[in-house]
Amino acid sequence: PSWRFKVRTFMRVISDSLPSLLGVKAFDKSKEDFFINLVNDTMKYREDNKVERNDFIQILMNLKKIDENMEIDPNNESHVILDDKLLAANTFIFFIAGFETTATTLTFSMFELAVNQEIQDKLRQEVQTTFEKYGAINYDSTKDMDYLDRVISETLRKYPIAGSLIRRCTKAWQVPGAKGKLEVGDRVVIPVYPIHHDPKYYPEP
Repeated sequence: PSWRFKVRTFMRVISDSLPSLLGVKAFDKSKEDFFINLVNDTMKYREDNKVERNDFIQILMNLKKIDENMEIDPNNESHVILDDKLLAANTFIFFIAGFETTATTLTFSMFELAVNQEIQDKLRQEVQTTFEKYGAINYDSTKDMDYLDRVISETLRKYPIAGSLIRRCTKAWQVPGAKGKLEVGDRVVIPVYPIHHDPKYYPEP
């Protein structure tokens, strides 16, 4: 990441509204235009060629059609209009949160299994036993793999996807054992990576 990106990210950590007040966008215009055009071109192609697929883009297209057929009350501030930018934003979030996180976690899992032969053999045995029981690898059979779940969980502990999480306090809360109190609207930064590697929280991970 460039220094500009780091500055923009730091500003967003300090305050949600600060970048908007200063007219600073989270991403470069070229990247923003890329995703907007990607979504628009895909939707136009599907509409022109009567293509329907069972995927995220199709869900957004269906929602947009429903939204267009609704009578919108201009005085209702809670109503969200699904315009091209909002659809592109949702696609971008889906890509980052749903694709990149999965790919990264699986990559680290493969690495750990490669350097820990005993764990790899144990997991392989569980997969084979489960396959014989269900006759296929599907949602139900995957849920039944307890050791697989532990392998993924330990991978996420060692290599958390998000180094930290930023959340907003929705109700006043007294921090246990401390004088400080969180008020509604306070921003809380949760240091995921340090917590995951602190023996205080994970003495025997």
